[in-house]
Amino acid sequence: MIELFIAMPLGVESVTKEELIRLGYKNLKVENGKIFVEAELEDIPKLNINLRSANRIFAVLRKFRAESFDDLFEGVYSFEWQDILPNDAKILVTGRSENSKLFSIRSCQSVTKKAIVEKLKKSYNVSWLEETGNLYKIEIALLSDIAYVLFDTTGESLHKRGYRKLQSVAPLKENIAATMVILSRWRPQQEVLWDPFCGSGTIPIEAAMIAKNIAPGLNRTFLAEQNSFVSQDLWNKARLVAIEKIDYNSKFNILASDIDEKMIYIAKTNAKAAGLEKDIKFFRADGRKIKKSSDKGIIITNPPYGERIDSIDIFNLYRDFGKCLRDFRGWRFFILSGYDKFEKAFGRKADKNRKLYNGKIKTYLYFYIQV
Repeated sequence: MIELFIAMPLGVESVTKEELIRLGYKNLKVENGKIFVEAELEDIPKLNINLRSANRIFAVLRKFRAESFDDLFEGVYSFEWQDILPNDAKILVTGRSENSKLFSIRSCQSVTKKAIVEKLKKSYNVSWLEETGNLYKIEIALLSDIAYVLFDTTGESLHKRGYRKLQSVAPLKENIAATMVILSRWRPQQEVLWDPFCGSGTIPIEAAMIAKNIAPGLNRTFLAEQNSFVSQDLWNKARLVAIEKIDYNSKFNILASDIDEKMIYIAKTNAKAAGLEKDIKFFRADGRKIKKSSDKGIIITNPPYGERIDSIDIFNLYRDFGKCLRDFRGWRFFILSGYDKFEKAFGRKADKNRKLYNGKIKTYLYFYIQV
């Protein structure tokens, strides 16, 4: 039994918790930007491959109180590093500190790396580590004076699914797009889903993957399989299980449009890379002039809000979009924006909203669920 530390963007915790429960996990400890869960080694591939909203899966190697650098060094040194790191391991230490006496992240990283190296030198009876082998990423997280020594099993963030070959200037992260779809409670067999500002196609692609139950991590590799922290057999088994769960016969209607023909090309290219080009209808349209295509539907979109374009008046864009959607009776809207005057421009106060971070950009997801 091991403890896993699952990291996700702030504001996404409840969605990741919901995913974990659906995957069969219990006794979850939820905190800001992270969830702790007891698991087995085979759960590392399972979670990396299947979680849509998370950023990283860490294995907790040690946790101890550290109020001084001596505490930190001794706590890290006491772990039997030779059990998981070969003598040629390339070691990268990252760090974070929240509400702790040890607040210099760079210093914490340096002390941690030194403790690991000294322990390995002693264990392997060498005076120098070449670090020419596979990469091993260790994170030292100081949280309220408790040091968590974490083994990064993911590598590149989980939002990197592997299908986005081309992208727009300020792309929406894939796990945030998936979070939007999950929060919308979209009913694929009953509602059209339309993204009228589709950009590089992230929202419709993530929606199609959800509708067909395609695991988001099937088309990429992870650090813990490259450095053999988890055996390749377990990764292969987790991938086979995920493939068997794909619903190839799922019926749904996803529309994706954008005023920019170049964005339509990019979105189509990405959908093709994801194997979903036949599952999404892409077309050019001005998001301020769209007409509803059915009696029931849902709009999930991330319109421009300054970071993406500077050649248009954002207030007027949102005003015209809001006016356009007045004709969409029977539809629900979920609109992500970082524009602080969104509701005023849109012409209606949202039924509720949720703060989400798209990378370092603070945004709000506005829910219009009683239209």
